[in-house]
Amino acid sequence: MKPKSQADKLQFQLFQAHFDQILNPDHPLIILADKIDWLRFDVALDDCYCPDNGAPAKATRLLVGLHYLKHAFDESDESVLERWLENPYWQYFCGFTNMQHKLPLHPTSLVKWRKRVGEQKMVELLNETIAMAMREKQIPSQELAQVNIDTTVQEKNITHPTDSKLLCKAILKLVKAARQQGISLRQSYVRVSKKAAIMVGRYAHARQFKRMNRQLRKLRTWLGRLIRDVRRKALVPGKPLETLLLLCERLHQQEKHDKHKLYSLHEPEVVCISKGKAHKRYEFGQKVSVATSNRGSWILGIQLCEGNPYDGHTLSEAIANVESNTRVIVSDVYVDKGYRGHGCKGGATIHISGSSNRNVTRIKQKRRRRRSAVEPVIGHMKSDTRMNRCFLSGLSGDAINAVLSAAGLNLRKLLRGYYNAFIFLVVRALANAVEDRLSCRNDRTSLLIIT
Repeated sequence: MKPKSQADKLQFQLFQAHFDQILNPDHPLIILADKIDWLRFDVALDDCYCPDNGAPAKATRLLVGLHYLKHAFDESDESVLERWLENPYWQYFCGFTNMQHKLPLHPTSLVKWRKRVGEQKMVELLNETIAMAMREKQIPSQELAQVNIDTTVQEKNITHPTDSKLLCKAILKLVKAARQQGISLRQSYVRVSKKAAIMVGRYAHARQFKRMNRQLRKLRTWLGRLIRDVRRKALVPGKPLETLLLLCERLHQQEKHDKHKLYSLHEPEVVCISKGKAHKRYEFGQKVSVATSNRGSWILGIQLCEGNPYDGHTLSEAIANVESNTRVIVSDVYVDKGYRGHGCKGGATIHISGSSNRNVTRIKQKRRRRRSAVEPVIGHMKSDTRMNRCFLSGLSGDAINAVLSAAGLNLRKLLRGYYNAFIFLVVRALANAVEDRLSCRNDRTSLLIIT
């Protein structure tokens, strides 16, 4: 059922202190909470709920505010609720008017809400931060037409994939699933597969590769026997067992130099991406395209590039994503040399870094040098707003995490501006207090001299 209006919940309670009486109205979170258009989310997410079925849902402002706080302050689903319970400013930000002493919801409710809303509707959280920055005149409208675009890898929460680890894990999962279905296996190979996986690592460390390959062949043989045994005895396999069997067959058949290999059983969409980094040759996750404003480095668009496409082939969709979020036609796009041969057709002019500056104005040259400003933005998204490793499941989880990370970084920029103004007010108040104290001391000294 749709969430009920908060008008009844915001009534003044007689025996509880109101937040307007105890909190500082100049705090950045209070200023930001009063300026966000919360009604926008009620309208945009209205069709995500059933009209009359079930219990009333939690307030949309509460769930949106928790996700804003989670990614702006780099918290998990559990820790953001723990900090919310202790911080009255966070409670005011989420729409409460007096101090709460118990959690408003269970952490799993955040997971269910993200799945209900989906990645397409979640873009509204990013669009509101852009719209608010425009209302506050932190982004001039003409700056939205010049953007920097680059791609990065959002790694998935999986261990480093090795053949021995994957084969051993497939054997353990298949045996467990078969036992849950009541299938009596001819042999499980659980004990010997664990020992073989350990010996693969030891032989590899000792550079005894013939022995290592012998153990790998044993693991692959045992997995093939299990697959055939389960196929014979499972007359009508359930959907989970059938999905696991298909993944195990794919793992059993893949070779060393195959493309589109399987790197994780619980995240089969993970791909291996090489970005040319000296410290990390391969990254396992999904490619993400990031678009920022050329001057202020505000994130204007972000989208998941499923698989491992060539950067130039993602440029048209990235430009369309920015125009959809900002409602402004992009005129200039600044990219690196990885986008050469993009073949993008449209009205935007593509500027590739390192190209000739002949017959180019000084302002254009300055904007081209600003292309590299997108790199630290990506670094801050990974270190500060939870894009370094995605803990959400599936491709939809990858897309949702990327969008929320971008919204969290824009929110941090908005808060930083309010924090600077807040610190200025505090310093000025201290200076006035010191000045008043000195003036009173001077008045007393002059009075003593006169007497």
